[in-house]
Amino acid sequence: MADRQWHDVHTCFNTCALTGAAAFFAGIENAVIVGNGPLWCYFYALKSLEPALPDIAGRFFCSQVDNQSVVYGTEETLLATLQQVKETTRPAVILIENSCSVSLIGDDLAAIARQADMGCPVVCLDSGGLIGGFQAGYRAAAKAYFSAMPLEQGLPRKPRSVNLLGVTTGYYNAASDLREVKRLLAAAGYQVLACPGAGVSQAELLAMTQAEFNIVVHAELGRETAMFLEQQYKMPYVAELPPYGFAGSRQWLQAIGQAGGLSEHDFAAVRKECGLLERRLRSAAMELERIWGELWFERIVVAAPASTALGLSQAVRREWADANSLTTIVQDGLDEHFLPEGMEQVIDGRNGGLLIRDCLNELTTGLLLASSNESAWLYRKGAQAVACQNIALPVYDEVIVSDRPFMGLRGAVNFVERLWERYIAVCRLEGKR
Repeated sequence: MADRQWHDVHTCFNTCALTGAAAFFAGIENAVIVGNGPLWCYFYALKSLEPALPDIAGRFFCSQVDNQSVVYGTEETLLATLQQVKETTRPAVILIENSCSVSLIGDDLAAIARQADMGCPVVCLDSGGLIGGFQAGYRAAAKAYFSAMPLEQGLPRKPRSVNLLGVTTGYYNAASDLREVKRLLAAAGYQVLACPGAGVSQAELLAMTQAEFNIVVHAELGRETAMFLEQQYKMPYVAELPPYGFAGSRQWLQAIGQAGGLSEHDFAAVRKECGLLERRLRSAAMELERIWGELWFERIVVAAPASTALGLSQAVRREWADANSLTTIVQDGLDEHFLPEGMEQVIDGRNGGLLIRDCLNELTTGLLLASSNESAWLYRKGAQAVACQNIALPVYDEVIVSDRPFMGLRGAVNFVERLWERYIAVCRLEGKR
């Protein structure tokens, strides 16, 4: 199998919709997820969620359907699982999600849930991988939740308050990035009321209408929800690329300030911090340039979910590093609405297998910002002169525990530090110094 090609192998950079739906509900405190399907699907999703949510197994159950259930229905096994949920947990809300094979049966999940008399709201959903990947499942779960759980209306709006949409612990480095985003907003005087999908209580979700407006962090996850909430509850929203880099962070905050009617004075603290960090970083970079030369790469390839890939590509190109060419692989599909001006080659990861293969095969020297799947491909073909930095899941070659954002002001410093570390390691390998 030495002649395997990228498109010949199911090198999955995305998890299935069942995982994405589970991730949304896992971000709600005391929510319980019931996967109505085989153990294989359950453990696949559980493995994807556990790194960020080590206690999720206590809130994630599986009906363990067998071949007979797939043919004659899952009512018996699902009712037994729901009884286990009643005996061992006190859920605020329950998601029952069908896997691919079970979705074909046509069981009335809502009727089975009513028969179980769970004593809390129950949301039912078909979320097998046949409907799409992680992003599709997340969007479907968010839509199902907000359709089934009406928000409180008539509440007074809190000045300078927002909700963050399209956030999840199911993305790489997500917890650190979320903390930095909240810190940036707090520095500008904003209070975050709720973060659906990434640590929120049922009460906070129902009171989301108190916010002045919503901010979409990852458009591929949260833009549809923002549009739904705007239509149903007249809640305006801001949707920009995530705040990567100093310039990207300023641009992101400027858009939020315009939506909230803020003045330049309101951003004085952020501008001061940004200027200080930029000067410190510039000084450190100048010292390194005297020894190692400019931070320059022959080719740069970025591969990640849409908002991450496009946002980081923009930041790399306009303020972090120089390169002869930059290719962006958007793993979950391209939304032209968020495509920055001046982007070079952009590949749709859903149907660009041959282009991705060629792109990786041509990357013999340069920088790869992607997941462990892409870096492993380079490792197997012996491309040692490529600096690699993880920006997307799956990741098999590092431990992610400490707080180290890539978004925001602290994220910009952290990311440039990592770029220099990778660049110097390649220089040493090539014997340049």
